[in-house]
Amino acid sequence: MFAANVAVKHLVNLVIVNGMVWIWHYDQQGTIQCSGINFTQDLPQFMVLLYAFQQFSLVHWGRNTNFKHNEKNDSHKLMIDGVDLELHTSHKDRVVHYGLKGHATNVFPVTSKKLPKDNPEIANDGIVAKVFWAEEQHTSEPDIFKKVYEIVENQGAVKGHVPHLLWHHKFKDPTSKIREALGVSELAKELKGTEFFDAWRQCIMCHYALWQAGVYHRDVSPGNMMWYQNGTILMGILNDYDLSSLATALGPQGNECTGTIPFMALDLLSKKGQ
Repeated sequence: MFAANVAVKHLVNLVIVNGMVWIWHYDQQGTIQCSGINFTQDLPQFMVLLYAFQQFSLVHWGRNTNFKHNEKNDSHKLMIDGVDLELHTSHKDRVVHYGLKGHATNVFPVTSKKLPKDNPEIANDGIVAKVFWAEEQHTSEPDIFKKVYEIVENQGAVKGHVPHLLWHHKFKDPTSKIREALGVSELAKELKGTEFFDAWRQCIMCHYALWQAGVYHRDVSPGNMMWYQNGTILMGILNDYDLSSLATALGPQGNECTGTIPFMALDLLSKKGQ
């Protein structure tokens, strides 16, 4: 449900078994269940619950009202701090990661009037939006990009091989608030042969240079490698820095096991592979 509708922050539901009813709250951090209410033996308490539900607005039911649904184009419009965005959430090129919990990353094409004016070097039809649920304890992706762009100025292996962050926004009211109150604590188009190897090599060299300079990507995988054509030159792009960390950050950030699982071919352990 969260991945199917980008404007949904959480869900509230009732589970009824015989004469017992439980309130279930769902969000990307997990599920919270209340104690059961016997609505035949404790009717007053159940009536208070129904009255509370009557007072709920769309926000209380889990809707992010910043997203305005455009039924004509089946898209969502945003206007925040003077920046206009139309998110083409039903576009055929939309990339969705379904799951009951986690980042629930959505990527889809975007059109805007302001961003192309502020960034004339970026084509209007080349803008995409990435909407996801980030861990609060983790270094934010925009902060990671600040460090990346500093490295770009001095590392030829990185320049031209990282995405251009045009704008970002963090919505308030994280899912952790309710837990604190309760005390609950890929390559876009297939390349083949030498073109594939060239784009892959550029991404790996970019990753190596960033690592040496103190930015640890931690999620290098085919889905996070892209490419574009700069005239006649093929440019590999190492994308998706929301799981990255900085060498200056001490200790683990967050409690989830995220990123791409480390892999080494078994052949490297054989005598021939030494």
